[in-house]
Amino acid sequence: MSNAVLAQSAGEMRVSAGLAIGTEAGLDNNGGKALGLGINIGGEYFIVDNISASPSFTYFFESNVGTLPNRFSLRLNTLNIDGRYYLMDSPVEFYGIAGISIASARAESNVSIFGVNQVSSSSDSEVGLNFGIGANLPVTDEIQGNAQMVYNTPLEQLIINLGVVYRIF
Repeated sequence: MSNAVLAQSAGEMRVSAGLAIGTEAGLDNNGGKALGLGINIGGEYFIVDNISASPSFTYFFESNVGTLPNRFSLRLNTLNIDGRYYLMDSPVEFYGIAGISIASARAESNVSIFGVNQVSSSSDSEVGLNFGIGANLPVTDEIQGNAQMVYNTPLEQLIINLGVVYRIF
């Protein structure tokens, strides 16, 4: 691999996809917070060398407690607009993350009382901050493995992403 391929240069673009793990994105058997799984997709554009804009979307899979007709479900997602600063230009790219997050939550309950099924739902969204660290590990000239850990203030949880990055140009 050449240094030119590994360098983070102005104008470079990348796309990414992977698994997301949220420390409080799911429900346990008692309706409390638990680990939740989801998917994350994103992009990255280098504004100048070593500094990029990185929008992403994380969708956490629905989490349920109980079974129908008595069930409670929760769905979370985040839309993030982050900035990344790459700390060094070596085969492993380490970076810091800071940005804005718009998080959304939707809760739904299904309750059957005396044979009558009642469904209610509520949703909310909040704007906050993301901050964390990450690393890219080269696999080929265009593909990298990615790991990052971000604290998301609207959801008040740590989100760990593990995925693949593809260098477009």
